[in-house]
Amino acid sequence: MKLLDIPFNDRRRRYLVFHAQALPDRLALASTSTTAAFEAVGSSRFYVSKDQRILAKVVPDKYRRDDAPLRWLLRDYLEKRWLLQSNARKEYLSLQVLRRAGLATPRCHGWGISLNPGNRNASLLLMEHMRDARPGGEVFDALDEPGRLAFLERFCTEVVQLARAGYVYRDLHYNNLLVTAKDEIIWIDALVRRLPKKRADQWPALERSLTVNKLRGEAYRERVERQLHKLWHQNINPAHPSRG
Repeated sequence: MKLLDIPFNDRRRRYLVFHAQALPDRLALASTSTTAAFEAVGSSRFYVSKDQRILAKVVPDKYRRDDAPLRWLLRDYLEKRWLLQSNARKEYLSLQVLRRAGLATPRCHGWGISLNPGNRNASLLLMEHMRDARPGGEVFDALDEPGRLAFLERFCTEVVQLARAGYVYRDLHYNNLLVTAKDEIIWIDALVRRLPKKRADQWPALERSLTVNKLRGEAYRERVERQLHKLWHQNINPAHPSRG
């Protein structure tokens, strides 16, 4: 655990950082054109360290104190800060699950919270900045049709790899991942949940993670569903054997 004062652009914020790994005593973060590109495809804020080594993901409070004081107090202040149920902690734990399942992720430098009620950006995740990588959605959109189908095969293989470890993505879409200059898939921004324990419920849970808009249309959603179904049933090895 480490107490870290972090300048964000021109403002200084203090965070209590857990699982701190290879962090400098002083860490200055700033917005760049790269972080603006990340923000364009999500609701979080991003900052990068001056040496371009560390990427910070910041999630603001859901509610504003002035507009919904009770909801802010119960959810954003007590639950997320004092009970440590912040987005950063959940994402940090999810990234550990992905790594144990054999999927590539950025290196985590820790997660933090701000106990200052005046700081709306209470949730902080510090991870490796993958400087040579592009968002998966951007890569997918730039491919021709054969390239997209090849992309989907790799995508499905790794989704099933995680499912066989007993987990499924909460919000499955191409921007959950980055693609490096060496064409390696790196999973980011990934919150996972456990698959049901009953074998009969596992495939339906995996199927429900697929949505038309996040997979770029019904044709691609159907393609992903067929590929996942094929891979899942080729060698069923569920993490939780049926108890019924």
